[in-house]
Amino acid sequence: MAFAGPTSSTALAASGAVSSEGAFNQLSEAATKESTQTQTTGTTETTGTTEKTSNSKKTIVIALVAAVVLLSGIAYVIVRDARRVAPAGDPQLVEARSAHDQAAQLRKRRAKAKAARRQRKRTRSR
Repeated sequence: MAFAGPTSSTALAASGAVSSEGAFNQLSEAATKESTQTQTTGTTETTGTTEKTSNSKKTIVIALVAAVVLLSGIAYVIVRDARRVAPAGDPQLVEARSAHDQAAQLRKRRAKAKAARRQRKRTRSR
């Protein structure tokens, strides 16, 4: 009856069986009775069990080791990617790395071609 909604209370009031005030009083009384029943049953259940639940040290240590390994792996990946992208460092190492990079090779080739065109323009104009 509690989930029937407002349509059932209006239908009961219209039929003259129960007034709307009486229906609300009945609902509030039923809700009060249910809440007191659940409170009393809930307290008897919790007082009946007096065992303490605790995690064993082995479980805690395993969880901590797993967390440290996971965080270390994440840190390793971040540092590895940052070092690949970072331009700082020994210039010879940077050149050695860029020798294998196709984009860097293309830039060098275009820069050489541009410099050659400039040089040809200079020699023609003389």
